[in-house]
Amino acid sequence: MYPVIAIDGPAASGKSTVAKEIAAQLGYTYVNTGVMYRAVTWWMLEKGVNILEPAAVEAAIKQAKTECWVKDGETFFRIDGVDPLPHVRDGRVNDAVSKVASVPLVRQILVAAQQALAAQAPLVMEGRDIGTVVFPKSPCKLFIDADPAVREARRNKQGEADVIAKRDKEDRARAASPLARAEDAFLIDSSYLGVAEVVGQAIEQVKRVGMKPVK
Repeated sequence: MYPVIAIDGPAASGKSTVAKEIAAQLGYTYVNTGVMYRAVTWWMLEKGVNILEPAAVEAAIKQAKTECWVKDGETFFRIDGVDPLPHVRDGRVNDAVSKVASVPLVRQILVAAQQALAAQAPLVMEGRDIGTVVFPKSPCKLFIDADPAVREARRNKQGEADVIAKRDKEDRARAASPLARAEDAFLIDSSYLGVAEVVGQAIEQVKRVGMKPVK
């Protein structure tokens, strides 16, 4: 298995931007697990699945063919052979993703797919349960957070309508793999730091635990 840098944090904390930059600097492959949950959510909505009924969501995901792999330093995800990436930021997906992501079988299937990626390349993986559930033994865990008001402003600037307080409550309260900071995760508050400053702190932590760039 290749090394994995596990990055967690709430919506709009800046973890995606930071994770991409860390991956670029180290030569690792960047993995956004949130996109996978959004992809499944979009697929469910396209199929007309009642996402308010966990049993319906579980029945649907059992029938779906999900594929995830790394090629040339990029991560690819398909569901029933379809590339969902163009649709994962749709407004209706924003509204529904927390409900779909709270269904245990959905998380079980996607967590297994995420873990399998570590056999293909060194990873910088970001999400909400990477350090606690997906790769709890990773020697490098980061938790990137920011003030809720700052995160709300960031989402609005991105043109998305997430209600941060609502997302936080749903993500932290769900029974299956709730958002939480691993006990040994290094905390970075990105509220009033530039991307370079956050990345700098993260890279220093990577060095402290002995992880090295790809040669």
